[in-house]
Amino acid sequence: MKQKISKKHHYLPSYYLKGFTNSAGTFFVYDKEADNIFESIPDDSFFENHLNTIVLPDGTKSDFLEQAHTELEGKSWDSIENIRNSSFKESVLLIDKMNLFLFLLFLHWRLPGNYIHLKGLSDQMFARGSDFNYFDIVDVHGNQASEEFLTKLKKTEMWRKSSQLVVPFARLFNNNEWFDDLGNWRFYYTENEKSWHIIGDNPIVTNGEEDHDPMRCLKSFIFPLSGNILLISIDEKPLDTFPPEFIVQLSASIIQRSNRFVACQNKSYLLALIDYYKLNINLNNQDRIIDDLFSMLKGKT
Repeated sequence: MKQKISKKHHYLPSYYLKGFTNSAGTFFVYDKEADNIFESIPDDSFFENHLNTIVLPDGTKSDFLEQAHTELEGKSWDSIENIRNSSFKESVLLIDKMNLFLFLLFLHWRLPGNYIHLKGLSDQMFARGSDFNYFDIVDVHGNQASEEFLTKLKKTEMWRKSSQLVVPFARLFNNNEWFDDLGNWRFYYTENEKSWHIIGDNPIVTNGEEDHDPMRCLKSFIFPLSGNILLISIDEKPLDTFPPEFIVQLSASIIQRSNRFVACQNKSYLLALIDYYKLNINLNNQDRIIDDLFSMLKGKT
């Protein structure tokens, strides 16, 4: 009897999303496309049916990609929980930062909004001088696969989807700067542990310069780890404290960067943030939303 494969595949894991829910375990989701808000739970949000389902060469379907993501995520949960339970009075352990970085790398390349870029990168694999020279494909006898086979393989949807398990390692294996970059990480905690941060379906806010460069992605970014903890990574030291409008600008940036869905535990607060975002759109200021955010980080506005 064939084992039934999974159907509901989250691109934002439910465990991560629980950091943005209210005491009832729910949050309010804004659908940019439909321009409406509805209440939901993490298990029923930020997913696509069969997003990571693979059609194997024999025509059968497999969810091994979804299972691989679940296993990889599981290695980071303890560290993410440690950070979520931390405070500004203590330092986050290096091992927890490393596990969080691994989580972020795989999260970045599995987001639906990055799939078109992933397809382009998968076409570059196995080429001489490629950024992905840390792996190869061989047959059962250890012989390297032929060029003909590799060319056919790269054209399949199976390979392009599976590439999300390969591309993240470029940042780890071919660029040792990633370890030094962890020294630029700063964790910011909201006052009295109030939940001010929202989450979107493209939650790693970057300045857009190196988002899809497998060797240099995730050097400069802002990431809401929960409703009350923010991770910021930039080359120069950011301000110790930010003006109140920073959180509003960050929220507008998350809405701007999101492809479709945004979530927040407080409906009234979410409505106010949406109004601010729409005001920027009406003023044709959408191209400056994220630029202004990163300027705020450095105290330049």
